[in-house]
Amino acid sequence: MDNNAPSDRLVAEYRYQKLLDRQPEFVWREFGDREVLKTRIFFPPGHSLESSIPSVIFFHGGLWSSRNIVEFVPWAMHLACRGVASILPEYRTPSYYDIGSLDILREAREMWKWTYDNASELGLDGEKITVAGSDVGGLMALHICLPDMPSGSHWHWFKKTPELPFHPACVALFRGLSDTAVKLAERLMPDLDDEKRKALSPLRRVCRGLPPLFASHGGMDRLIEANLTTTLCKEWARKRNACHEALLDQADHSYYHFNVNARFFEYLLSEWDAFMVDHGIWLENNAVGNVLLD
Repeated sequence: MDNNAPSDRLVAEYRYQKLLDRQPEFVWREFGDREVLKTRIFFPPGHSLESSIPSVIFFHGGLWSSRNIVEFVPWAMHLACRGVASILPEYRTPSYYDIGSLDILREAREMWKWTYDNASELGLDGEKITVAGSDVGGLMALHICLPDMPSGSHWHWFKKTPELPFHPACVALFRGLSDTAVKLAERLMPDLDDEKRKALSPLRRVCRGLPPLFASHGGMDRLIEANLTTTLCKEWARKRNACHEALLDQADHSYYHFNVNARFFEYLLSEWDAFMVDHGIWLENNAVGNVLLD
């Protein structure tokens, strides 16, 4: 149960927005009507564009109904002190734009390609870019690394997309939506019929040769059931891909927010950090603790 009063949440989000606004801003996509999408990047202190550091693209959640970009600001603050850059992009949602489900997922891939193509100019290591997200942001992260040809014959319904750069270094999910065949996805994707949503489901598209997966979930989540993450992890491992599941039995839907439960936040940081070091994506950390708790 979330014990934080709404006013506490608002204060935290206000502070996170102030911190976000102080970070360098980049336009990552431009449209013909002069509309642009921007991203803020949290660089480590003293970052040089001549360096080559690992990074994480965080796709915010909010079930495509809100622009909750600030939710990963605490993670970005910690990772910056850890020597890892964090990229927090804007993306279009049906609440603000006339856009379909597949267009949003394609936009996630375009964001990944923009980051990869501009990695050297930003001082990032193109081979150590992780994609991460919560709820639908997790679905977007999964869509980046999964193949366009699932088992079955339904993929001809979907638009042919250009070939992407090689896989991200890792995928990280925080109660990510990993199955678009469930009832929640039906509400989120009213523009797709049942067959198309089933064909799109990450669970049906898992194959060999995928990047390592770090997946966490709250066992008491009533909106996105934790067993979806468990099922995805089992399928990921069954296809001989590296995977680590961090299940918090007593946690609810908002467990990964620092201002909700600092202990859960610390636990996830520790688990994810160890996983990334084990796979050679991040350097071993002997000095930096949790900057939000120290």
